[in-house]
Amino acid sequence: MQAQLLVLLTLKLLQMKYSELKDTQHAAFNNFEGIIFAFSNKQLDEGLAKLGASKSDIIQCSAGMFLLKSREAALDTLLETSNKEMKEALKDETFLQDALTYELCNHEYCITGNTRDALAALDLTSEEIPAHVMKASRIAASKDY
Repeated sequence: MQAQLLVLLTLKLLQMKYSELKDTQHAAFNNFEGIIFAFSNKQLDEGLAKLGASKSDIIQCSAGMFLLKSREAALDTLLETSNKEMKEALKDETFLQDALTYELCNHEYCITGNTRDALAALDLTSEEIPAHVMKASRIAASKDY
């Protein structure tokens, strides 16, 4: 049963463009219940009221991000699933080229001529990218930007 779900998930991912998968994962995070962002005591108090929680019910995850302790495992699962989905999708060369082109444009490759930030965004190294994919993505990023 799990193998069938993995196959169906893989097929679905391969039909998506990089930006679509990124948007889907972003929406899942934004809609995750139990997270608040606060950059002042007033915002923290408002967020706690929204959650119906107290300071003892939350943990600080990063600068300004707070999470209900009871939702920590669920957030870990969401993030792990998102990472697995992306890693699986990046195994497909068409998806990889789309992703690399997107990130090269996003990191202004046409201005900087540098692939480092785009590769970091994909958690990849240049050695992991087939030469023909890198070349095609660089050309496309130079034209598409």
